[in-house]
Amino acid sequence: MQLHRRSFLGLVAGGVVAGAAATDSTAAPPPRRLRDGNGLVDWTAVRGEFALDPAWIHLSSFFLVSHPRPVRDAIETWRRRLDANPLLIESALLDPAAASHPLERIKAALAGYLGGSGENIALVPNTTTGLALVYNGLSLRPGQEVLTTEHDHYSHHESIRRAVDKTGAGLRFVALHDMPRGAATTSAAELVERLERAIRPETRAVGLTWVHSSTGLKLPIAEMARVVARVNAGRAAGDRCLLIVDGVHGVGVEDVDVAGLGADFFVAGAHKWLLAPRGTGFILGRPEAWPELRPTVPSFDLSDRSIWDAWIRRTGTPPTRASHVSPGGFIAFEHLFAVPDALAFHHQLGRPQIAARIAELNLVFRTELAKIPGVVVQTPQDPALAAGLVAFEVEALEPDDVVARLRARNIHATSSPYAVSFVRVAAGVMNSHADVAAALAAVHAIASGA
Repeated sequence: MQLHRRSFLGLVAGGVVAGAAATDSTAAPPPRRLRDGNGLVDWTAVRGEFALDPAWIHLSSFFLVSHPRPVRDAIETWRRRLDANPLLIESALLDPAAASHPLERIKAALAGYLGGSGENIALVPNTTTGLALVYNGLSLRPGQEVLTTEHDHYSHHESIRRAVDKTGAGLRFVALHDMPRGAATTSAAELVERLERAIRPETRAVGLTWVHSSTGLKLPIAEMARVVARVNAGRAAGDRCLLIVDGVHGVGVEDVDVAGLGADFFVAGAHKWLLAPRGTGFILGRPEAWPELRPTVPSFDLSDRSIWDAWIRRTGTPPTRASHVSPGGFIAFEHLFAVPDALAFHHQLGRPQIAARIAELNLVFRTELAKIPGVVVQTPQDPALAAGLVAFEVEALEPDDVVARLRARNIHATSSPYAVSFVRVAAGVMNSHADVAAALAAVHAIASGA
C-alpha cells in the first residue's frame, strides 16, 4: 500500500509529539501572584518578572524588551522540546488541523488581544519586514502614488520607496505638523486636516505611524481612518486608497482594540511593548484588503492550503489570504511559539491596568521635564496625543551627549535616529515612580551643568 508523504509525516510527527510530552520535564511553574489582596496589580512583583540588571534604570524597553519570566520559561520549554525532537516542527507546519497547532494558537492569541479574527493575521518577524511585505505586495501602477508623512521611520519610508521604484508609482510626503519641532504644540484637528488636504485622487495608499518614535506624538488613527473611508466613496476597487499603519509603539500601550481602528493593514513587531519574544510580529489586515496584496515570500502557514495546492497542481495563484503573506523558512520556532505566553502575561495584568500605568508614569515624565530650566519637551502634553515615549532636548547639548551623561549615571535612554534627533525615555510596566524620579533628577543635574 502506498502512503502519501503528508500522511506518513503526520504519523511520525504524532509519535514525536507524544514523545515530547512524555519526556519533557521542564513544565513552567505556576504563575506568580501579581495582584495584591484587593485585586490591584503589584507593580513591584511585575518588575520582579524581568531579569533586568538592577544596577541600571531601564527607560528604553520600547527598543527591545527584556523577556518577562513566563516568556523566558515558554521559550526554554519549546527549546528543550525541539532539541529533543526536531521533527516536532513537521507536525507544527504540516498539520494545521491539529487542535494544538502552534501557528493557529499564536494567531488566536493575537486576535484575542487585538480584536478581529486569527485568519486575518499574518505572522512576521518584525515591523520592518511586515511593512516591506505589504508595500512590496501592493498593486501599484504608474499614475498612482503612496502618500506618507515626513515623520515616519526609515523602515516605513524605505519600504515605500522600493515599492514605487519597482512599479513606477509616485511617492509624496506631507508634514502633519510644523517641522521639526511642532509636535508638542499640534492638535488632533490640525493633524487630521493636514492629512485630508494631502490626499489626492491618485493616492493609492496612505502610510502612517500610530506613535512616532521621533517625538512620541500619537496620531488620532481612528479619525484619520474615517478620512480615508470618506475618500474611498465612489472609487473603483483598483483605485481604492488603503490605510497602512505602523503600530509598533501603540500596541501594548493603549487600551484599544486595534482591529477597530480602521486600518486596512496594521503592522507591528511584538518584541517591544507587547513583551513578546524577540523576532516576532504580525500584520493584521481587513478581510477585503488581503486580496490587494501579492505574497513576496513563500509561506509555510498551511492553514489555507490553496497556495500549496496551486504549486502541487501548477494552477493559478489563488486570491491572497493572510496566511499566504506570512514568510516561510525555518526560524527560531521556540521564540515564535512563545508569543501566546506574552499575551497571557498582558491579560494577567489587564490591558486597562497596563495602559493606565504606562500613561501615569510617562505623564510624570512629560510634566516634570517641562519644569526643568533648559529642557524642552517635544512630546505633546495632551494625553490624547501622547503614549509611552517622551522626547526632549537639553539646551546647548547634543542628544547623544545627554544619553551618554545619563548612562554615566546608570540610566538607559536613547536618542531618536532622525535628521533632527531628540533624547527619548519611556517608562513601561517594568518601571517604577522611583525610576522616573531618579531620571528626572539626573536630567535636572545635566541641564544645570552638574
